[in-house]
Amino acid sequence: MNSYDLVYIVRPDLEPDALKTVVDRITQRIGDQGGRVEAVDVWGKRRMSFTIGKHREGLYVHTRLTVDPQKVTEVRRLASMNEEVLRVTVTRAVGKLPEPAAPAAAPAAAPPAAAGAPSQPAEA
Repeated sequence: MNSYDLVYIVRPDLEPDALKTVVDRITQRIGDQGGRVEAVDVWGKRRMSFTIGKHREGLYVHTRLTVDPQKVTEVRRLASMNEEVLRVTVTRAVGKLPEPAAPAAAPAAAPPAAAGAPSQPAEA
């Protein structure tokens, strides 16, 4: 079995609960095909370069999965059958899984020395 990256664009007007339902449904369909989901990363709302079905923005979702190569076409077809999904692309995974985006609160937890005071005195 090979690793693949599945990226799909979901309608931008979905509520967070509805987005979670779409992600769970696609994850279940991957499992039904004998695949295994390694990671799911919701990239959030982004502007698209062209309009798809009267939508200029979409919610991007990245899924790293492992599945039999003969099942990739079926996984793509099943993901695109969902009416909330605007576009689907599947590519062969290369390299390590990218780290998910750090939470926004992480910079606030920096040590006080990095908050603005220079660590070394300025030279004249």
